[in-house]
Amino acid sequence: MRLDPDTLLIVNVANLLVLATTLPIIMGAQLSDSARDARRALMVQAVGWIALIVSGQMSGTWMDWALSTIAMMSISGANWLLYLAITGWLGPRPLRRLLAIAAIVMPLGYMLSFSSYPVRVGWANLWIALQLLIVAYSTLHPVSRLGGRWRWVILYCLFIMAVLTAARGVMGAWFTDLYPNFTAPHPVNLVALLLANITLVMVNVAVLVAWREEAEHQLRTLAITDQLTGVLNRHGWSGAASVLVAQAQRHQFPLALIALDLDYFKKINDTHGHDVGDRALQLFGHLLVEGERSGDVIARLGGEEFCILMPHADLAAGEGFDRRLRAALAAKAPHELGFPINFSSGLALLKPQDDSLRDLMARADAAVYRAKELGRGQLVLYGALETDDSHGV
Repeated sequence: MRLDPDTLLIVNVANLLVLATTLPIIMGAQLSDSARDARRALMVQAVGWIALIVSGQMSGTWMDWALSTIAMMSISGANWLLYLAITGWLGPRPLRRLLAIAAIVMPLGYMLSFSSYPVRVGWANLWIALQLLIVAYSTLHPVSRLGGRWRWVILYCLFIMAVLTAARGVMGAWFTDLYPNFTAPHPVNLVALLLANITLVMVNVAVLVAWREEAEHQLRTLAITDQLTGVLNRHGWSGAASVLVAQAQRHQFPLALIALDLDYFKKINDTHGHDVGDRALQLFGHLLVEGERSGDVIARLGGEEFCILMPHADLAAGEGFDRRLRAALAAKAPHELGFPINFSSGLALLKPQDDSLRDLMARADAAVYRAKELGRGQLVLYGALETDDSHGV
């Protein structure tokens, strides 16, 4: 069967319309911003291709100019939306400003140079090729969030289309007789249109995989996160803290654990209501996160009980954290809650050998109980080597 540009264009648009129709059904309504941007990219791209095909039937009219310009705007918009989706999934990406400029400059220049076929075709295709290269490059940048194999599919597909799009731009600008219109039967154009159909499907499969990976990540995060305060729950703490303790034992670096307990929390609930009690917990969790160092592990173990595991920290570092947390809580609680609150805390250090997370937590808990016995609102240190000696600070 002989392939011709018109047939390939129709197949491409048909693929776009099918994907644009089925993706919303598959993905549903509850989507993250990234998934929503990816879905919008597909829909906007479909609008662009349809406008481009219809414009070809109105050559020489103002409708040709208008629809062609809409097509260029849609293509730029689709590339921008896909970039935003990748940014949401992988973290901040490079060349964002350059892509924004390219997304604006390309359709604007196309619209102004529409009367000259070589100029507008060369201009549009070369700028689109640049956009595709930027989006492809964004998948290579160091990943801070998700980052499965799906990104390599996007990289290869967009890179291939960027090369072919640039080739069409060069032909249209400097070898116009080889590429006199968008449906010219030149081998480069045929290959570009054929691969556009293939890469379209592959990129959208990659998007679906990224969406699934994001959903799985969110489920894992929910399973280990305390929904009220946003810090780890007991299950999340058990996993993260155990790994950190094992690393400290293996590499012989100091590790400090501070157990914290809000003072008179039941009285807060009884006097001010559970909503205010929840706000107190949220404020305390927020201040813990605000004061943490890189690598620290924070969790709410239940009720008003929190803890923080601090790698490469000695007694002085633990005392400093406790002191800063008390100062922050004393400054913000009256404003946020309308009354002051305080906490009792116990600090224990990981022993150089033959220690475990359970042992460390037991010593920190014992120090907390001692802080309560001494009148609350203070830190008690539990010595790293002593098992019976502790003193309030």
